[in-house]
This record gives sequence, structure tokens and C-alpha cells, in this order.
Amino acid sequence: MAVLALAVVRPASVLVALWRAGLAPRERYAAAWFGPKGFASVVYALLAVQAGIPAAQTVFELAALTIALSIVVHSMSDVPVSRAFDVEEIAGLPGDRDDGRREPDPS
Repeated sequence: MAVLALAVVRPASVLVALWRAGLAPRERYAAAWFGPKGFASVVYALLAVQAGIPAAQTVFELAALTIALSIVVHSMSDVPVSRAFDVEEIAGLPGDRDDGRREPDPS
């Protein structure tokens, strides 16, 4: 369920939300992959647990698992996705022409 939420449900909902936003396709796909991530899901799950809703503990555990998986997967993919936008030099990412080091000012 967590993989389905990360790989299908959230990206699809973001793509629908950005359908007419005027963004380039790769920008829409990057937004769909990375966000939004919501702390609200933890709050909603905790509210369900406190309200005594049946199976609320399972919902909370699923939300926590999805968030943990999201942190791992998205933190492993941030550099490859940023390379697709040619921002290495701006961001000082590993593999830059000068490896992020700047020449000292001669003056």
C-alpha cells in the first residue's frame, strides 16, 4: 500500500492538479515525484487513533511506513532528478566541472 501511495496515487493526484499550470512536462513530473509530502497525514492518523476509530492503529502504521519509505526513496533520487534540470553548477552538486570549489578572487 505504501509503495502504491508513493508511486501511483500521490504522483497522479499532483499531475492532475498541475494539468493546466503552464509547467513544462519534466517540471510537472518532478513535482509529482517529490511532493507534496504532508505532515498532515500523521496528524489525521493520530486523530483517528485518539477518536477510537476501528483499525485506526493500522492506518497510523501505514501512514508512518509511507512517510519513512518516502524519505528514503526521495532522498536517493534528488540528485538524479536535479541533473535532469541541468542545475549541477548552480547547486554545487557532486560531479560539477569544478566539484563545487570556486577559484579564489585574484584581487
